[in-house]
Amino acid sequence: MNFHSISFGVFLALVFALFWLTYRKRNLRTAILAVASYTFYGAFNPLFLGLIGFSTLLDYWCGGVIHRATDERVRKRTLLLSLFANLGLLGFFKYYDWGIENLTWVCTQLGVSPPLETLGIVVPVGISFYTFQTLSYTIDVYRRRMEPARNILDFALFVAFFPQLVAGPIVRAIDFLPQLERPPRLTRARLHDGAYRITLGIAKKVLVADVVGNYLVDPIYQAPEQFPPWLHVLMLYGFMVQIYYDFSGYSDIAIGSARLFGFDLPENFDLPYRTWSIRDFWRRWHITLGAWVRDYVYFPLGGSRGSELRVSFNLMLTMLIIGLWHGANWLWVIFGLMQGVATVIERTYELRSGGKPAGSSRVRVALLWLLLMQFHALTYVCIRAQDMGEAKEILTVFGDERGWQDFPWYVWPALFGGIGIHFVPKAFYRWVHGVFVGMPTVLAGVSAGAVIGVAALLLLGETPFIYFQF
Repeated sequence: MNFHSISFGVFLALVFALFWLTYRKRNLRTAILAVASYTFYGAFNPLFLGLIGFSTLLDYWCGGVIHRATDERVRKRTLLLSLFANLGLLGFFKYYDWGIENLTWVCTQLGVSPPLETLGIVVPVGISFYTFQTLSYTIDVYRRRMEPARNILDFALFVAFFPQLVAGPIVRAIDFLPQLERPPRLTRARLHDGAYRITLGIAKKVLVADVVGNYLVDPIYQAPEQFPPWLHVLMLYGFMVQIYYDFSGYSDIAIGSARLFGFDLPENFDLPYRTWSIRDFWRRWHITLGAWVRDYVYFPLGGSRGSELRVSFNLMLTMLIIGLWHGANWLWVIFGLMQGVATVIERTYELRSGGKPAGSSRVRVALLWLLLMQFHALTYVCIRAQDMGEAKEILTVFGDERGWQDFPWYVWPALFGGIGIHFVPKAFYRWVHGVFVGMPTVLAGVSAGAVIGVAALLLLGETPFIYFQF
């Protein structure tokens, strides 16, 4: 059930009506959202419900035991149970086949028979996201940063809340569970704000990401030998536009949908291509993943304390985990390592300059920004390519059979319009938002309907969001 489908629009409207008809009854409104969330997730594959249900029951129990236990050994063992069970499930479903494929290759090189075979495992949608959410719960309860969920219904809704279940933002229990205690209020401003974010997200996905992806990026990846080098380069920038508008569009729809039910989800993007710093980029791109890995991996490793060698190791391992979190293949390993190397180089440069930021002048900032954009364009090949062979082809195999005139004309407004909109002043975004929120409700509805109507005319089928695969 894709966010930009008619079926999701009908689903959202029905859940919205049921929720606000019963909003005065706390447990009933929670139950309605929990059932709706499980229905939404089951629409992808009903078998996935058993897995998310198991994780929910296990971590709810673990959180309660950790909170009540007075023996520190019991608390640690219960936390380890949660960690091993959740990461074990994630590892099995997401990384088992990849590990066996690599083991088979090694055995073949050694001339021995591999001891195991791949199982053709289907990776459950959103498993990386909800696994990190449940882990944050047990870890925060263990650290005594929060009280456990008061009942299984509340916790089940936290784990499976449908707006952000499949592709984030990654929400922490310490931020979500207290909102269940707050009586929801549907003000005119919140209604308009939710509609604005949903409309914005659909426009990003359909009018920019899908047009650029389907009519520029995909054709060149499918037949790189037909296109000249300059179109390959333009396509690399095109994929940067596609993945940003695809993923940030999903986050906008998730945040807007949650607002309709009285929930505030964390922002996940902050115009990431406007920065010249790789570290600042990761504070702006997939913000909730970066914050999660920082708080639960980087800081426990020691963060930026200790020797520079140790800090560099911490940074490299953190970025490698971010890479592997996305997918089980060597391209993601390379992506993570390249991000780690760039982060270490930037930090080392600043330290050797006496703590002076790398971008200390306008000319240097401009040059660093240009360098970072080329770095993104290159490393994003690891995201889009299916394997090493395809990655090599897109960077080395060219031709001259087809030119820019072979692409539909509307690719270029989508591409360059998407780039331009990203760099307008933030004040413009605030002004547009303010105008929409301040409109009469009927006019706001008509405006949103007009944008969604245009998107429906250009809809290229229910193309899945890129981050569904992670």
